[in-house]
Amino acid sequence: VESDFVRIYENGGVFLFDEFDALDGNCAVVMNSALANGSMSVPNRKDNPTAKRHPDCYIITACNTWGTGYGTNEYSGRNRLDQATLDRFCASKVPFDYDSKLESILSNGNKHLFHALTELRKRVKEFKIRRVISTRLFERGAVALANGESIKEYFNTITIDWSTQEKRKVSISDVLTSTEGK
Repeated sequence: VESDFVRIYENGGVFLFDEFDALDGNCAVVMNSALANGSMSVPNRKDNPTAKRHPDCYIITACNTWGTGYGTNEYSGRNRLDQATLDRFCASKVPFDYDSKLESILSNGNKHLFHALTELRKRVKEFKIRRVISTRLFERGAVALANGESIKEYFNTITIDWSTQEKRKVSISDVLTSTEGK
């Protein structure tokens, strides 16, 4: 089947497999073969059923774990990748933090939302609560507020599955009031 992967594989370029540690084992077998053999089968392409790897084809992966199946506290449902798959890639760790300029932009100019989510993230980290205050929450918060939801209602939504103890530790009401003037 024609795809971005086949196009880059044959014509050169960079292909990123994101969330690679969630890869299905059957897909890994096909990918391993393509990487090891320099060609791969494209059986639905009757006129040219074999794709040859271009010398300028680069395949990179991004994972939340090391592919060992052990996961982390935040990413526990990841797959164990077989050694043949792991062997084809050089593992490195590139640490990075959230981009506050981007999150400010995604907050759509709502400084209260931006500061409240930033403070919530800080408290989640400080109290070692196993929750992720992601960049997506800034963007979704701006949409919720644009649709008439209050910040308090939005925080109730994003913490709906938090335990009473987690909410008490971060003191959501304090987060909201302490950031109102910022």
